[in-house]
Amino acid sequence: SGTWSHRSGINESQSIDTGYCNALARSQYPGYICRNPLMCAPDETNKVLDQLIGKDAVFKKCMYQKGYDYK
Repeated sequence: SGTWSHRSGINESQSIDTGYCNALARSQYPGYICRNPLMCAPDETNKVLDQLIGKDAVFKKCMYQKGYDYK
C-alpha cells in the first residue's frame, strides 16, 4: 500500500483534502447494505462491488484533481 503526496511537495492540507474526498465519495456511493447483514445473497454481490468500486474511483479522482499522486 502506498501514500498520497501532493505534487508541490507540501502536504499540509492532506488530512483535510482526504476527508473532503472521502465525504464526496460516500455521498455519491454510500454503500449497499445486504438484506442479511451476516452474508450477502448472490443477487447482492454485484451491488456491493459496484458501490465499493465507485466509491474508490470518486475518491481517487478527487485526490488527483486536488493535486495529489499515489505512490
